[in-house]
Amino acid sequence: MGLNAKNVYAPTPDQSATTGAVAVAPVGTAMPTDARAALPQTWDDGGYVSEDGLSVTITRSTETIRDWSKAAVRTMLTEFAGQITLAFLQVDEFAAKRVFGADNVTIVAATREHGEQMKISIGAELPPIEAWCFSMKDNDARVRVCVPRGQVTEVNQIDFKPDAGNIIGGTIDTYDDGTGHSIYFLYDDGEVIAG
Repeated sequence: MGLNAKNVYAPTPDQSATTGAVAVAPVGTAMPTDARAALPQTWDDGGYVSEDGLSVTITRSTETIRDWSKAAVRTMLTEFAGQITLAFLQVDEFAAKRVFGADNVTIVAATREHGEQMKISIGAELPPIEAWCFSMKDNDARVRVCVPRGQVTEVNQIDFKPDAGNIIGGTIDTYDDGTGHSIYFLYDDGEVIAG
């Protein structure tokens, strides 16, 4: 294969003024099959994510099978977990529902007396499992991380400070989609063949 700079990615969020790089949909929604095509309207777009971006952590626990002489014969997978961490910089209805659950977020429309109001109720419960899609770009190249079944299970510390954004985020646990997989990476190097 050799050296090829087009396969070095420095992805940034693929978003426009109206579309975020983070999208969710109900479990069972058809997942994207490439890194470039626009997501159907069944996907709900989110807003800004903090400068730390998106982190995917793959954990594999193994056990070594040894023979009578204690020599390693085989390694068996005993546990697998995929997790994604991110922090929403844009604190709005989308972010609050993802982190705390839709039933725990109440929105009151703006009136002449007050702006739009949001109430987040926090208790001993997890938000629902949803499908997730994270879209990124690097010039003409595109990258997507797709999770057919993911759930925010941990919430980061939430700071209210005058010199930083009020960020809410956490860890998304990913679950088997029925095929033995829980996370999909989709790449498009952006180099098309002239016709």
